[in-house]
Amino acid sequence: MGDDMDVQVQDLAIDEIRELLVDAGADVSPEQAEQLATFIVQAGGVERALAALSQMHQVRDAA
Repeated sequence: MGDDMDVQVQDLAIDEIRELLVDAGADVSPEQAEQLATFIVQAGGVERALAALSQMHQVRDAA
């Protein structure tokens, strides 16, 4: 995420997260936004979640 997104996900309500994603052009259901927020919190933050997703993407591409 960009430097202007210096927000803690756990501080946002699920509907706020969804609104940010929709404003960025994503088609996200409320359930998907909740799952995404849970993933980010469980990963330990946005940076760690992005790193995990990047690693999964690399593994998938290598397969």
